[in-house]
Amino acid sequence: ALGLHCNPIVGDRAMNVLKLYQTCVAYPMGKQAFSLMFCMKAPYFWTIRPLVEELKPGKSVVSMPHRRMTCNHIGTQHAIACCNLVEMAMGCVVEASLPKHLRWLPRGMEVEYKAKAVGTLTATSEIDPDVHFKLDKYPGDVDIPVTVRDPKGTEVVGAVV
Repeated sequence: ALGLHCNPIVGDRAMNVLKLYQTCVAYPMGKQAFSLMFCMKAPYFWTIRPLVEELKPGKSVVSMPHRRMTCNHIGTQHAIACCNLVEMAMGCVVEASLPKHLRWLPRGMEVEYKAKAVGTLTATSEIDPDVHFKLDKYPGDVDIPVTVRDPKGTEVVGAVV
């Protein structure tokens, strides 16, 4: 679940993720530059060498290459590396979609490992930004779904943050 509360700070967030993404992708290697900047704000994400493939209100697509550093003892992508990918995809979609008067904090994650995770993995998170963050009362919780697929399109991880 994702905890939401009203933001006491008026104005834009310190880092407008969506605006920065849109600026970066207008240039060669823009997705790579944006992904690196995102990781500079939250350094642990760099451990999976993510690439933000798509970002718009209501949708994020983030990939992670298959590297020895993210593998377990049987040569598949490690479960925690997959969780890192899930959290980054969730963070991107929320930052791109959340109304300015709200703030968020991840409060939990439910993860289901559905198949061996081999190859470049792609996490997708889709929500309806017009209704997803409307609660009867704040603070409150919302669930952000994320699906992770392998290069063949097989769902290898399903998660809700």
